[in-house]
Amino acid sequence: MNLTHKSLAAAGILGLALAGAAGAQTPIRDVLAPAGITISGTVTDVFGNKFVLEDASGKVLVESGPEWHRRLDIQAGEKLSVSGRPDGRNFEAFTITRADGTRIEIRPAGAPPPWAGPRDDRGPRGDRGPRHVAPHEEKPRAELMEILRQAGYRDLDDVERKRNHYEVEARNRFGEKVEVHIDLAGNIYREKRD
Repeated sequence: MNLTHKSLAAAGILGLALAGAAGAQTPIRDVLAPAGITISGTVTDVFGNKFVLEDASGKVLVESGPEWHRRLDIQAGEKLSVSGRPDGRNFEAFTITRADGTRIEIRPAGAPPPWAGPRDDRGPRGDRGPRHVAPHEEKPRAELMEILRQAGYRDLDDVERKRNHYEVEARNRFGEKVEVHIDLAGNIYREKRD
């Protein structure tokens, strides 16, 4: 190899090194870090336990676990910091910190969420089902329908009582026609598109 070829090879290697530095990529260890990352902004919309967080650069839908596990009281206009990780186009929350410093623990960063583990009310096939309650613990139908309304369901129709739950045709917060299941204790445990 003559001097010109060596010079060109060296220039090529140097060019690749500089291009790599200019377009530096995020180390995989940072993406997989169990602690996640923190974003901050103002809540613009709330959909049960999901909410839209906005800052000057854009918006993201934050997911903070199912309502049947634990209902949060996040309000539009609140300023929040959320630690978690990107999940597709959404953001999965680990912790939420309010402007006053109050911290809401959603799930551990490096472990499965608490709602993924076994529950006492799992059905015979291992799926989540209605919680069985004694007759004196059953809520009246009107109260169960109010729980659905408070959870954002509307146009409640075709209410059918089953042994341990009600199946109700409704529209969810997104306007989709769904069948929602609520057990006699008032736990909403299933929603499926109709």
